[in-house]
Amino acid sequence: MFRLRPARPSADEAGIASVVNAFEQNPVSVDTVHEWLTHTAPGRISYRQVAVTEDDIVVGYAVSVHETWDPPGQFYAWVGVIPSERGGGIGAALYSDMMRFLKRHEAGTITSEVRDNCEISQAFARNRRFEYDRHLFQSSLDLETFDESPFKGVLSNVAESGVHIYSLADFGDTPEARKKLYEVNAITDRDVPGWSSPGLSFEEFNEWVYESGWYRPDGQLLAADGDDWAGICAVRLYPESQQAFNMHTGVIRGYRRRHIAMALKLTAIRYATKRGARSLSTENDSANGPMLALNRKLGYVAAPGRYTVRKTIK
Repeated sequence: MFRLRPARPSADEAGIASVVNAFEQNPVSVDTVHEWLTHTAPGRISYRQVAVTEDDIVVGYAVSVHETWDPPGQFYAWVGVIPSERGGGIGAALYSDMMRFLKRHEAGTITSEVRDNCEISQAFARNRRFEYDRHLFQSSLDLETFDESPFKGVLSNVAESGVHIYSLADFGDTPEARKKLYEVNAITDRDVPGWSSPGLSFEEFNEWVYESGWYRPDGQLLAADGDDWAGICAVRLYPESQQAFNMHTGVIRGYRRRHIAMALKLTAIRYATKRGARSLSTENDSANGPMLALNRKLGYVAAPGRYTVRKTIK
């Protein structure tokens, strides 16, 4: 037997992490879950519910969020159940309860995601009339066997062209440098295939990146041409599992075809390796041919990815 109740900070964080990590390739820590459960922002609407056993052990988790930058009526929603408890109606109960919340808040569109190698999750979404939207590929690079020698000269050639690679730490992690990095991120985000969001304001970016528990200024890499910043590459470390994740790499259009993205990615590999990571993963839209080709050239190996799915509530 199980029952549903609101998720509780501290008491449920480890249980929620266990549920989420049954689906996620990049491990979610208890500290990250704590941030989820305690984060509040003006205009943010959120729902976080758990399914628990008679002994109050978390076996399922559901979340739905409308961020301040989302279009009116659009919510993200996700439901997960630990593998040993699937098939017992927990996911359906969490989903039904969440839908009541969404209807109370006049949701019009729900977005979610399912693993592309999990038929159970895909069937759950299809049965509830979600439609496939995008296919995001994940790939991973073995840092213990990576050989940089085929790319000898890339960084020096880029430097000779006048573009140098730095980290935000090199600029003192100042408010001015943070604002400049945000602006390059916003410009390059808009070139990602499938990108339709208006994007984060600086205040929102500051809250979700610079004030997050995972943020490190030395992991925010950038390409600079004098005072002009031409591209960025953000790396998140997962020290507990000796993994790292390349969250975003982008180059401003006028600087493309000069191997700057390659230079940024090589610097990211060096950064992750130096800090003890044994693998570096990234994710790309299936329509982003140039970045997928660059990853393959570096030796990234394709791994299971995910589909983003969408549903309109009538």
